Amino acid sequence: MSTESPLTHAEYLDLRDEVERHNRAYHEQDDPEIPDDQYDALVHRLRAAEAEHPEWADGLSPAQQVGGAVSTAFESVDHPTPMTSLDNAFGDDEMYGWQERLARSMNMDPETAEFRYTTELKIDGLSVNLYYRDGELQWAATRGNGRTGEKVTAQVLTVPGIPQQLPGLRGELEVRGEVYLAREDFAAYNARAEELGEPLLKNPRNGAAGALRQKDPEVTRRRGLKAIFYSLGKRDGVPARTQGEVLDWLAAQGFATSPYSRTLDGLEAALAYHAALTASRADLPFDADGTVIKLDALALQGEAGFTSRAPRWAIAYKFPVEEAETVLEEISVGVGRTGKITPLAHLAPRLIEGSTVSRATLHNEDFVRDLDLRLGDTVVVRKSGGVIPQIMRVIPERRPADAQPYVFPTECPQCAHALVRTEGDANTYCPNPACPAQQFERISYFVSREAMDIRGVGEQLIRQLLAQELVRDAADLYTLSAETLAGLERSGDKKAANILVQLEASKTRPLWRVINALGIQHVGARVSQALAAQFGMLDHLVAADEAAVAAVPGLGPVIARNLVAALQDEAMRDLLRRLEEAGVQPPQEQQQRGTALSGLSFVITGTLSQPRDHYRALLESQGARVTGSVTKKTSFLLAGEDAGSKLEKAQQLGTAVLDEHGLAALLTEHGVLAG
Repeated sequence: MSTESPLTHAEYLDLRDEVERHNRAYHEQDDPEIPDDQYDALVHRLRAAEAEHPEWADGLSPAQQVGGAVSTAFESVDHPTPMTSLDNAFGDDEMYGWQERLARSMNMDPETAEFRYTTELKIDGLSVNLYYRDGELQWAATRGNGRTGEKVTAQVLTVPGIPQQLPGLRGELEVRGEVYLAREDFAAYNARAEELGEPLLKNPRNGAAGALRQKDPEVTRRRGLKAIFYSLGKRDGVPARTQGEVLDWLAAQGFATSPYSRTLDGLEAALAYHAALTASRADLPFDADGTVIKLDALALQGEAGFTSRAPRWAIAYKFPVEEAETVLEEISVGVGRTGKITPLAHLAPRLIEGSTVSRATLHNEDFVRDLDLRLGDTVVVRKSGGVIPQIMRVIPERRPADAQPYVFPTECPQCAHALVRTEGDANTYCPNPACPAQQFERISYFVSREAMDIRGVGEQLIRQLLAQELVRDAADLYTLSAETLAGLERSGDKKAANILVQLEASKTRPLWRVINALGIQHVGARVSQALAAQFGMLDHLVAADEAAVAAVPGLGPVIARNLVAALQDEAMRDLLRRLEEAGVQPPQEQQQRGTALSGLSFVITGTLSQPRDHYRALLESQGARVTGSVTKKTSFLLAGEDAGSKLEKAQQLGTAVLDEHGLAALLTEHGVLAG
């Protein structure tokens, strides 16, 4: 029972409007204004008020609704059986209360009733329904309002692990699951978005929902969504008597199912498993906000039935949201290799979900301003996705009386150059190429494994070289002598000789590595590979105009404009000239981007004799598409040693599997040199 004071009717109406607003933000706009736990608390209070005053409630109350309105941007489709929501529980006492109500709904004695449960993680994604008729996929749709959803078949089919045919099946079948964005993919997307000055995803759930509602399926595909399937609506011909058997059947058909599902005897065992998942949730590969506990026997599910919005036989036991209040002690700013200024919050240390948090990124000036952060503020911190510390809000009533708004710097903290911010870019930059912080970051990136891969030149060595003014940029590395290197701290003749060998070997690195090593904003490894395949020689790239660069598949006008401007910069031209004089001469690409493999798609897995990027660049240079997951549309799997699950999936689907010799033969067959 709620301990909050009863609501007046006017307060109830205000609360109802507030929940409705948050409903629209979450379900329809994919842009929630508050965290899930705060939303759950509002809905919980609304339902409590309607339970106390049933005359206030009606069918339009958001507490009685499932999901949100159906978008008019997509064709709508009716679900053959409704997609209901789940009631929530927030403590063991509520779970025992749920079991008592469950027993009574089936005319059982709550004191003696014993049940077998299947437990599943409640993944924080977007619910989908796949509808099959006689084993053929007819459509895929979002949950929508529970009765009608948005048809997003093409978008859903970009997700791996979704069979389009189920041979031998007759009748109607609905397969329900959750499409989600893994934490690793969420972090990678935001890192790239921040680098490009684009809006960040607020959380993985929004990333999944936004991607699935893209009109262009290729945009959805690039987001890298995954799915887990866990239930059936209509299920003609499915030989299952329990929820556990449903999961086994789904897995046997090729659907992705959760490795975290368990079938357990009794509520105590289910609660113990929930506690174990709560303790380990930071290690999950995806966001999850609780454990779904279901009656295992399908016959008992049918007997228990549904309320107006949720099944009586299942409930979501929500994870506690661990937040901590702490004090903002300082804001520092860092300078990256592209000159981007990133503010960082220094916090009084607090333990959150098993680790001490003392710092949190503040992204950019707008983020700081929107939070109205001031030194000395008490702030609420949580781990986004259980991993990344994030300041959620300020507690203004605990603000020191003399606290002043934080003033974002107008000069670089390292070189005092005036900072700039271009229109349409949320980020702030130091434009001074001689900035010492940028020099360090640029040289560090130049020698890194993803760029020129020069072993032995680490951070400590770079700092020494800069401090003693032995280098000012990457080209100066090639002027260093054995005597100079040997005379540095923690060095010596052997280490100096090894570094010189590495520097010499780097002079003939592939063109894409040289392009990537220049550290141009928006130009990473993938873009560099595309540029190398298109232009073949560095001179050709430097001479290219914006139109020629924008025509490279996967690039576009923003990257083209930035790249051309960077290559025309006087300091960049000087760097390129001195690199060439030092002997850095990447071999000419053997072939410009061709079409020999156009229309073919490849997946690369396992340990190969050369890095996967080598094969990716080679295949893409000939018009092939290289993806990360094996599907029915995959033409070939290039598999090295320890290929693992992707090889198994290819064998299940009958996808052609190549080793390196097989790839060479295929390339020769298509008239491509495979050297």
